Amino acid sequence: MSSPGAFPVPTESALNRLSLHVACFAFVALFISILAFPRIPESDIWFHLRNAEELISHKVFLTADLYTFTSAGDSLINHEWLSELPYYFAFKALGPQGLYLVYLALLIFTFAGVYALATKRGASPLNTTLLCVFGASLGFYSFGPRMMHFGWVCLVVLQLTLERFTRTSRGLWILPPLFAIWINLHGSWVFGLILLGIHFASSLLKFQSTKVLAGPWNRTQLKKIAAYSAFSFAALFVNPYGYKLVWYPFDLLLRQQANIKNVVEWQSVDFQTGFGKLAMLMLFGIVAAFLFSKKPWELRDLFLTAFALWTSLTHVRFLIFAAILLVPIFAPRLHLLPNLQLDRPKAMLTLGLGCLVVIVMIVMLPNNSELQAVIDKNYPRDAVAFLRDHRLEGRLLHLYDWGGYLEWHHRDKKTFADGRTDIFVYNGVFEDYLQITSGRAPFETLDKYKIDAVLFPPNTPFTYSLDHSPKWKRIYTDPIASIYQRVTN
Repeated sequence: MSSPGAFPVPTESALNRLSLHVACFAFVALFISILAFPRIPESDIWFHLRNAEELISHKVFLTADLYTFTSAGDSLINHEWLSELPYYFAFKALGPQGLYLVYLALLIFTFAGVYALATKRGASPLNTTLLCVFGASLGFYSFGPRMMHFGWVCLVVLQLTLERFTRTSRGLWILPPLFAIWINLHGSWVFGLILLGIHFASSLLKFQSTKVLAGPWNRTQLKKIAAYSAFSFAALFVNPYGYKLVWYPFDLLLRQQANIKNVVEWQSVDFQTGFGKLAMLMLFGIVAAFLFSKKPWELRDLFLTAFALWTSLTHVRFLIFAAILLVPIFAPRLHLLPNLQLDRPKAMLTLGLGCLVVIVMIVMLPNNSELQAVIDKNYPRDAVAFLRDHRLEGRLLHLYDWGGYLEWHHRDKKTFADGRTDIFVYNGVFEDYLQITSGRAPFETLDKYKIDAVLFPPNTPFTYSLDHSPKWKRIYTDPIASIYQRVTN
C-alpha cells in the first residue's frame, strides 16, 4: 500500500490499456508523418518567414506592405504573427527539417487530442485509430507548414476543456488565456466561439427521444460558462492590432469575395476529386451512423455535425476541421473492430510494437536534402538564381504562388503579389492578375503595371501568348519556370 501523499500506482489493467493506446496512436502518428512529408512545399510559408524576420529584426508589428511594387505602403494586418515565430526559429536552426518538425508536431498533437477525446467518450482504441486515420486522410489537403495548425491545436484544447467541464464542472479558467493566445495565432478562434455557443445553447434544453437527447446543465454550470465566455471574448482584444484583428475574419467573409471565389482552398468540395470522394464517404458514414446506431445522439453533437459539414463542404480547406470535430462524435458509435482486452504478456508485446513504430517514424524522418528536393520541384530555384546573377532590372510579374518564395530568396526584387491575398483584393491587384493569367486582357494589364519581365511556368496559355508576341522574348527556361523580357526598340 502506498504511503499517504505518494503518487497512486497504476493498476495492471490500466497499464494494459495504456500499452494499447500507445501502440494505436503510434500508428496514427506514423501515418500522419507519411502524409506530411510531401506537403512541405507550402507557398505561403515564405512570406510568413519574411514577416517573422521583419518582426524580430525591427521589433515592430507589420502594418503596411513592404514587399511588393503593386501595393507598397498599403495597410495590412499580420493576423498570424505569433504562429510565424516558431516556424522562423525552427527554419533558422534546422532549415526545411525545422519547418517539417513544427507542422508534424502540431498535427500529431491535434490528432492526439482528437484520439483522447474519442476514447474518453467510450470509443475503443482500434475503432478510434481507424477513424483518426480516415480523419488525417480527409484533412491531408491542409497539411504542410501552415499557420492554421496552431488554431487547430487551440480547438482541440477547447474541446477537451469543454468535455472536462461537462463531466466535472471544472476547468473553464483556461478559456480566457486560450482565446488571448488563439487570436494572435490564427483566425479560427471564431470557430471556438461558435463551439462555446453550441455547447451553451444545447445545454439549455431538456428532452429525450429514441434518437436525440438533451440534458440541461445546472444553474451554476450555465453561469460559469456564460461568465468565462464573456471573459474569453474580452481576451480577444489582447493583441497588437486591437479591434481590427477581432474584425478580420468577418472582413474576410464580407469583403474578400474575389479571394473566396478564385483561391482553390476556399472553394467548395469537388466530389470528382480524391478529397471529394473522402468527403462523400464521410457523408455516407454520418447518415449510416444516424440511422443504425443504437446510441442516442446528444443535441450538442447534432449541432456540431451540422456545423462541421457546412464549413468543410463549403470550403475544402476546412475538411481537417470536420475531422477534428467528427472523429470524437462518431468513434464511440463505430464497432467495426473489437474492443481488445489484453493480459500482461500481450500488453507488453503491444507496448513493444508501439515503441517499434515510434522508432520507425524517427528513422524515416526526412533530412534536409530530401525535403529540399521536394521544395525544388515546386519552386523556380534555378530561375531565381538566374534573376540574381543577371541582375534583371525592372518590374517582374510572376506566378501568384511564387511571390512569397521570391520575397524570401530574392530580397532585392519587389514582387507583384503574394499569398496575403486580402490587400491585393482590396486594391484590385488580384483581379488584374486574374485578367493576365486567364487571357482576358494579358497585354493591356502588363502595360498597365509597366511589367518588364515575367517569371512563369512554361507551357501555359499565358506563356504561349508571350512566346507568340513580338513584344516579348524568352531569355531562360527550365522544366519549372521560364523568364520573359520585354523587347525594347
